[in-house]
Amino acid sequence: MRVIKQLISILIFTATNLSAAFAAPSEDFDYQIHVSLWTTHFNPKPEHNNDQNLIGFEFYGDRLPPSRYQRYRGISDYARPLAGVAWFRNSFGQKSLYAYGGVRQNFVRYGEVQTYGKLTAGLIHGYRGEYKDKIPFNQLGIAPAVLPMLGAQYQNSFAELTLFGVSGVMLTVGLNF
Repeated sequence: MRVIKQLISILIFTATNLSAAFAAPSEDFDYQIHVSLWTTHFNPKPEHNNDQNLIGFEFYGDRLPPSRYQRYRGISDYARPLAGVAWFRNSFGQKSLYAYGGVRQNFVRYGEVQTYGKLTAGLIHGYRGEYKDKIPFNQLGIAPAVLPMLGAQYQNSFAELTLFGVSGVMLTVGLNF
């Protein structure tokens, strides 16, 4: 599986370079695909898996209209709603799924690099057997989750750090379409 993950990463970076050569930088995109590169647990245990093999897909809506409470439009941007799904191996090596909705808020732009934050909320399925109680509220095999992310986008490629609860952090990379 590690070979497949490395091949996907190589394909993403190759496609990024080709798209950067032929297209102008785009902030308005509708789809996003991403894969995990690195994961660590804050309190590692022998049974923890740090190869999540995550593959995710997101769909973005139009920017939310400005409100009178949004003072700093020059620094920030209007948030964009999103919906997505991610397939991965959880911390215990079990195949899992995260279906979610959320919002992306742009922060400061440094030259051609746009920084942003995302907040997603959804349902996780896949913690079974002896690991069923490792996430809260998983009595029916599906548990609620809220995941904050910080990212940086350069043209059509991006990298994000995802904090998964108090358990750990994951680095993902991907492409915008």
